[in-house]
Amino acid sequence: MGKVHDAFVSYRQSIDKSEASADTWCSIGVLYQEQNQPMDALQAYICAVQLDRNHEAAWRDLAILYEACQQPRDALVCYLNAKHCAQNTKDEDLSRRIKLLQEQVGSSPNEHLNKGHILPCIEDAWTLPIPAELTQRQSAFNSAKRRKLESWQPPMWYLSAQQIQVLQNLRLNRSILTSNQLMELERLEHNFAIMSQHQVEQIEKQRLMATATRHQAVPTAIPTATAVNSLPGNMVTSMAVSPMVNGIIPSPTTVSAVVTTQGIVCSTPSGKERYPMNSIVNGTMDNHLYKDATGMDKSHLKTGKLVSSPVLSNANGVNGVFSPSAPSGVQGYPPVLQTTTSSHKLLPNGPATENGKLNYHHHQGALDGGARYNSVMDTPQDTPSSDVNPSLHTTTNPYQLQTKLTNHMHHHGGTNGSIVSIKPSPPLSHASRSSGADGVLSPTSASLDQRQSPIKEKLGEKEDLLSEDKYLKQSYELSVIPHRPLPPLLQPIGIPFTLPARDVIQTCRKLMCNGSSPKHLHLDKCPPPSKPPSRKQTLPKEELSPPAPTIYLESKKEAMSRALADFCTNPQNPVTVIRGLAAALKLDLGLFSTKTLVESNPQCTVEVRTQAQQPSEENWDSNGTNKVWLCESSRSYSSIAKYAQYQAMTFQESMKRNTNQNTSGEKSSRGTSDASDPCSSKSTSKRKTFKTIKFGTNIDLSDEKKWKLQLQELSKLPWLFRLVSAGNMLSHVGHSILGMNTIQLYMKVPGSRTPGHQENNNYSAININIGPGDCEWFAVPEEYWGEICNLCEKHNINYLSGSWWPVLEDLYHANIPVYRFIQKPGDLVWLNAGTVHWVQAVGWCNNIAWNVGLVSPHQYQMTVERYEWNKFCGYKSIVPIVQLTWNMAQHVRITNPKLFNMMKTCMMRSLWQCQQMLDNLKKNNIDVIWHGRTDEEHSHYCETCEVELFNLLFVRRSESNLQTHLVHCLNCARNLNPDLENFVVLNQYHTDELMRIYDSFTLAKRSKT
Repeated sequence: MGKVHDAFVSYRQSIDKSEASADTWCSIGVLYQEQNQPMDALQAYICAVQLDRNHEAAWRDLAILYEACQQPRDALVCYLNAKHCAQNTKDEDLSRRIKLLQEQVGSSPNEHLNKGHILPCIEDAWTLPIPAELTQRQSAFNSAKRRKLESWQPPMWYLSAQQIQVLQNLRLNRSILTSNQLMELERLEHNFAIMSQHQVEQIEKQRLMATATRHQAVPTAIPTATAVNSLPGNMVTSMAVSPMVNGIIPSPTTVSAVVTTQGIVCSTPSGKERYPMNSIVNGTMDNHLYKDATGMDKSHLKTGKLVSSPVLSNANGVNGVFSPSAPSGVQGYPPVLQTTTSSHKLLPNGPATENGKLNYHHHQGALDGGARYNSVMDTPQDTPSSDVNPSLHTTTNPYQLQTKLTNHMHHHGGTNGSIVSIKPSPPLSHASRSSGADGVLSPTSASLDQRQSPIKEKLGEKEDLLSEDKYLKQSYELSVIPHRPLPPLLQPIGIPFTLPARDVIQTCRKLMCNGSSPKHLHLDKCPPPSKPPSRKQTLPKEELSPPAPTIYLESKKEAMSRALADFCTNPQNPVTVIRGLAAALKLDLGLFSTKTLVESNPQCTVEVRTQAQQPSEENWDSNGTNKVWLCESSRSYSSIAKYAQYQAMTFQESMKRNTNQNTSGEKSSRGTSDASDPCSSKSTSKRKTFKTIKFGTNIDLSDEKKWKLQLQELSKLPWLFRLVSAGNMLSHVGHSILGMNTIQLYMKVPGSRTPGHQENNNYSAININIGPGDCEWFAVPEEYWGEICNLCEKHNINYLSGSWWPVLEDLYHANIPVYRFIQKPGDLVWLNAGTVHWVQAVGWCNNIAWNVGLVSPHQYQMTVERYEWNKFCGYKSIVPIVQLTWNMAQHVRITNPKLFNMMKTCMMRSLWQCQQMLDNLKKNNIDVIWHGRTDEEHSHYCETCEVELFNLLFVRRSESNLQTHLVHCLNCARNLNPDLENFVVLNQYHTDELMRIYDSFTLAKRSKT
């Protein structure tokens, strides 16, 4: 009951802040219905369909509500609307339900159907207080917005034509400018950037206002002849009087119209407007829909509170919010970031500048073009923008001028050689831009093609193989990562996704019975996973040490903006440093300070690593004679209280040493003396000796009772960075994975090292420095992990399970670029999927970290790719990908076609694998015992090979301890005993249940609101 109350409060706050979407109202309706408050539930559902006329889940839930109240005619109306919303998908359950209600309505007299109504009929529901209030609120909001736009006056900081000419001349002569002229250039550039985007915003707002005005212009009474066309989307609101249509006896209404060809019946009572045409979503779009046990879409209570995005320009946006389904050819402008030297300045909508030139083309390629990252979910706060398709050709004068100046600077080489964060990409053609409109990473980006050019040579060697194996060729074509095939688990089987699960199993059986046993049906016969191809192109020296992209935030609006999420999740940005986030969101990072930790839970366990304090760019063996990659440390355990004492003691010793050095006249730096001079004693000849330090790591903060304040504080973060979110894959695993979907804390002294690694299963990572000291980071793009793996093998270190610290000289010699940067207190470091990294503390500090798995095709393929590589190398994947995929199919509304195809393929393969094992067990007369699966039960792994086990478990008693049971996969079980004697086979899912989940998992339509 407490959770229900909390959910009500959360949704109430969402509505009060004008952030309510159709999903929010639908969720409120579900809550009211569960609390047996049908009238309140009815009004909530009506508000949902008022905001989104194509909200299938709301129509279904409304139909279920009417059925529960014994009002079949109204339930039938709602079911017909739900079917209309899902016209591209086949739902046999829905069709059966409609047919049953049609028979019931047709066989019952009107008098009987109209008796004892608990709820108002669907025709009268629109006039209930809450829907009427929503209509009035939306109308008032749009009117206020229109008045504000009409009263707008140009700001004083607009540049005149003469100032723009001066700006262009200064840019052309940048290399010979004086310091005063450079300052003037910087001021003009800043004003010009803001002016350009401000004008674009105003023009777009006026266009949106005009569109909203047209939609609001509806007559007070709808004539009979136009009743159908007047209703949005030809939705069903009531049944006509006569004649009978498809076995339906309509109910009496004053005005009616019947559409028999599509099977859609619409009507409105005279003088009443059933669907307010001005019911526009106020700054929000569809949230994530979940599916309940019956397979019907429902808004789950896990959906978080929506946060308003900043106003962004888009032709298909509502109230200045980007729509994820903008039609191709519509002109809009993407959110961009202002670039300064080695950093990015985030403006609400400002264009980017790079060394004095407008960097619009960079963001075209990085954020919105063919190489951009795209979303798969519908909520703007839950995902980066997806289908924003800006055009380079527009009649907007400021934008034309901006593009002209940018092109001019490109052609005349306007840079002065100073360091910039990211190199600009060339402008994208219309063809390449439109190719990326399907919501996936497009391989047609000019910048990506140039960057991946060495790989194309490698691919030429595989042309013959690809022409022979159509399935392998198809795995390259369907991959969202350029020039890399889909991993084996996602490679197509050749069976259409439209087939129901039962037919999929029968088809696979027939293929097996033919005697050919196609290789693509068996995972173990698919081509094994491989490392990314090595790059042959030699990078210039300056490109081996690129500066890390850095974004400065100044307000909560910037922190919550979609531009920030777009930039961070773009695959071209391996790492992003975000500064000012804590101040912008008013985060109390003091809750994670050593003092507060000791007060909260002093006995919490700390894993302590004993290490040698060394310079960050070097790594020496235990004798101090040779540079090596092996990063040695010993493990022990302590408590937060004891480690806090050690942390304070080392700090006091350093302060005392600094005081003595200052007294003797030696130069020192407070708080960094140990880090800058890690050698604790003088080196003799070639031998180096280092001070021993202790690093407190892997401190678990998952206990909500002990760390309630800390976890609540992190809920202030933007959606992308939150620990729990509907758009985070790791929130759907079903159980806790320490350090991934839970918070982990690190307590450091100068020199504490986190060795090189990629995050588990290539998920993205978040790390916040609590302070007071700094941390030094090293990061390498994901596409170079194969070469680093080769270097580890060269030094006899296991890349996946070993502890290694790269020697920078070796990386530069191997032509591997390394991002090197300082993380200051309050800085958030976002590591994109698969980024290789290692970290060393410069001062005394604490850090908190966790993982995020964005629900996107790029992240999903990266995850499965590492899952298959781990399996190939005999290394355990702590994220159960198959189990996760089936969970996501039940709980997440997928709108991206490529992600849907990947997940469906994974489900198809695992379904057939389970059924094949069951068939073989039945053939050999081996019983399968039902075991089931409990809530929050951890996934099982094979005791021998450590692969994930899904559905079928082969269990035996341990020989050393009869009370212990060991779980194995089928192959390892047969290796121990070919006849599976002394093994018990347990089943966690019924086949019918898996088939139901498979069939109910369909590609959802994007919201048009």
